[in-house]
Amino acid sequence: MKKRQGINSYWRNVWQRFRTRGAGRLALRSLTLFVIIALSSPFVANERPWYIKVEGKSYSPLLKGLLVDLGVAKWPTALMPAEDWADKTYDRIVFTLIPYSPRSIDHKNLNARGPFEQQRIKSWRFRHWMGTDKSGRDVAAGMLHGTRMALWLGSIMVGIAILMGLFLGGIAGYFGDQGLIVSKSRIWAILLFLPFLCFYLAYLPGVPEEASAWTHGFHQLTYLFLYLILVFSLDRLLRLMLPKLGRYVVPLDTLLMRLLEVVDAIPSIILVLALIATLEQPTTTYMMVVVGIVSSASVARFVRAEFLKVRQQTYMEAGRALGFTHLRLLFRHALPNALGPLLVLLSFSMAAAIVTESTLSILGIGAPDRVTWGSILGELRGQHQIEWWLALFPGLAIFFTVLTFRYLSEALSEALGEK
Repeated sequence: MKKRQGINSYWRNVWQRFRTRGAGRLALRSLTLFVIIALSSPFVANERPWYIKVEGKSYSPLLKGLLVDLGVAKWPTALMPAEDWADKTYDRIVFTLIPYSPRSIDHKNLNARGPFEQQRIKSWRFRHWMGTDKSGRDVAAGMLHGTRMALWLGSIMVGIAILMGLFLGGIAGYFGDQGLIVSKSRIWAILLFLPFLCFYLAYLPGVPEEASAWTHGFHQLTYLFLYLILVFSLDRLLRLMLPKLGRYVVPLDTLLMRLLEVVDAIPSIILVLALIATLEQPTTTYMMVVVGIVSSASVARFVRAEFLKVRQQTYMEAGRALGFTHLRLLFRHALPNALGPLLVLLSFSMAAAIVTESTLSILGIGAPDRVTWGSILGELRGQHQIEWWLALFPGLAIFFTVLTFRYLSEALSEALGEK
């Protein structure tokens, strides 16, 4: 209880120091605003109306459409076909603030109409306040939904990088080259079934290629779980049959660091471009997963350095003397004390992830049906005449988002006493 109170007191002090930094408070408010925009974007910019009344009945196409997109509902007969809402006649209709979805094409305003140019619209209600791109898509709707995509894809990349880096760097820093002692029977079991695991993870026999990414991921996790069962079962059998096999000291730190150096030496953009050649329809999410895996190498080195410092602390020595398990020492003692610097790294990594996603989208890498800030900027490729609104609005959004995370990380670093 006293230890928990001490931890709570520590984080309260960190929060108090963070609040005294004006830049940190401003960055936190800015991040909150971005999150609110990301969550509310489907309800602010959508071609589906909030409310319609037809044949004496009331409907909410926007809310109904969200359920249809999730596959839990179907469109009522009165609303079929569910498109071109503005061209139909209803008893009453209430549109969203921006009556366009990010992929809605206004055929009357093609070839990039500017926000101050004359637009072919029925009324001011349907004006494109930030203009359109060359395909006739509303830039304002794309900007709002691009906020959600930027935070979502950035979170995927950072989440994978942090989780893998925390795992690899944590065990490398905690065990070092002398701390991990493994029975030879377990090593034999791991090496025996490893080729089969690699084959099944790579080819996924029995799973059609057109299956969703979630299906592929589920089967990969299933094969990994079965692999672990086989390894532990064979390990137990070999221990019973050959009790005098002995143990082996695994130089875990050296092995992982050499592996991470190889991975970190490969530029993430080059690796993504190489993987595109192996995929028929590369998606932005898949690309960010790959970038996250590559970025985990630098995170792992940072986490390793923190765990090397924590491992030498007195409370860790006391825990080992009391016979605490490795899991307890790792998760209840080492990790909480290395969490502060990791939060600073998380903020910096989020800024880098948004820049990486924008770079990939500008290069035209990813799903063409997803509108992001980078894809709006990518509309300027090959254009002799630069449409300023296609560069200004997404450019400012990327700039302020990255600046927000940079100031947030600096304020966290100062509050944690890292500077």
